[in-house]
Amino acid sequence: MSKVVVEQVPAKEALLPAVEAVFAYYGGLPALLGGRTRALIKINAVDFRPGTYISPAVLEAVIMALQKTGVKDIGVMENCTQGNFTRLVFAATGLDALCRRRGVRPLYLDEGPTAVIELPGINEKVRIPELAARELTGTGREAFFLNLPKLKTHSMSIVTLGIKNLLGFMDQRDRMKEHNYNLHGRLAALGELFRPDFTLIDGLNAVYYGHYPPTALLDKCTAPLNLLIGGDDPLAVDTVGARILGYSVDEVPHLRLARERITGCADLDQIEVAGDLSPYTTKYPCHLYPSFPPDVRVIKGSERCCPEGCQNNTLTTLQFLYLDHGGKGGFTILMGKGFTHEDLDQVSGPLLLAGKCAIEETYTFFKNRSGRDKIYLSPYCNDLASTIKALTRLMKVNPFSIVPVSPWKSFTLLAAAKLRGSKARVAL
Repeated sequence: MSKVVVEQVPAKEALLPAVEAVFAYYGGLPALLGGRTRALIKINAVDFRPGTYISPAVLEAVIMALQKTGVKDIGVMENCTQGNFTRLVFAATGLDALCRRRGVRPLYLDEGPTAVIELPGINEKVRIPELAARELTGTGREAFFLNLPKLKTHSMSIVTLGIKNLLGFMDQRDRMKEHNYNLHGRLAALGELFRPDFTLIDGLNAVYYGHYPPTALLDKCTAPLNLLIGGDDPLAVDTVGARILGYSVDEVPHLRLARERITGCADLDQIEVAGDLSPYTTKYPCHLYPSFPPDVRVIKGSERCCPEGCQNNTLTTLQFLYLDHGGKGGFTILMGKGFTHEDLDQVSGPLLLAGKCAIEETYTFFKNRSGRDKIYLSPYCNDLASTIKALTRLMKVNPFSIVPVSPWKSFTLLAAAKLRGSKARVAL
């Protein structure tokens, strides 16, 4: 019977004992490590804005627990979201300073060589960091693999927990191409390919209304739960995490698929939960908070407008540029496909075509009618870098104002990342 621990954290200073208490249910860290003195931690740090990255205090407590147990070599891994690069995220959030203070290695997975692998069950080849291919696939790993996600709902995958956190292993250039209705199958395949030794969810705060809340809405999009959720069965941990957020496995497409493909338990009745689930009765919203610029017209195609693709990352970007950075409106966004002549005739002024479906169906029409000067393109299903670049121009937001470090430091970090082979698609 799979076991999942739900451990309360009464105060910040109790984090280390709470982390150790989670591991204690499995015989303690020495038993889980099995003599290994290396550890690789995959964190959740998609961006530098509040609510989008792991609590540094939780990460530090995990590092301290490993070091107390004799682990000498610890790497902290991430490959942030498109439009950004991981070295910048670590610098802006203080994660790099934490790594230096604790003597562990930050591993920026957008830098360095990649390997091509086939995602099991879906006949798709993608690029992943060579480090992950070498160290974290297959059996007999030399390093202890700890997955450290954050407790969040998600506007494209309903929840983003342990299995969704594995998407960070995919090269940014490959993420955007099938980041549409195929996302759920990709996530289940990644869960089959990468099986952590342990999953520990940072539940100090639940983040909801999507996965990327504007800072202006942070008080409406977070709930202090002060808990950790952990276990050695990744599917069972995600099942319990989804339940705490208010969702069953049947409501989460990638968990429903993973249930059929991944060894583990997705039935709450068959999971031994060490902790009390009864206080968690709220269903935290996964859709985007309904606050958008009133003078931006969004026209969605009638045949296809995937929430996982052209729709929700575009709307998320629109929202945070509007609420957090004073972005202006006065333009139109088309997304999806299946537009009528009436849809197209009502478009005037600057235009963003979001996603390959909208571009294939309407670009020639608008180019012939108005020329190319006022048309911005985001060519893939979820091309966040192109979307940010287009919307910052349309909304008259300086891209450097988004970043909480100076332009000089941003350029210095980007130069260092590029020298080390970063493949990140930055929005410049």
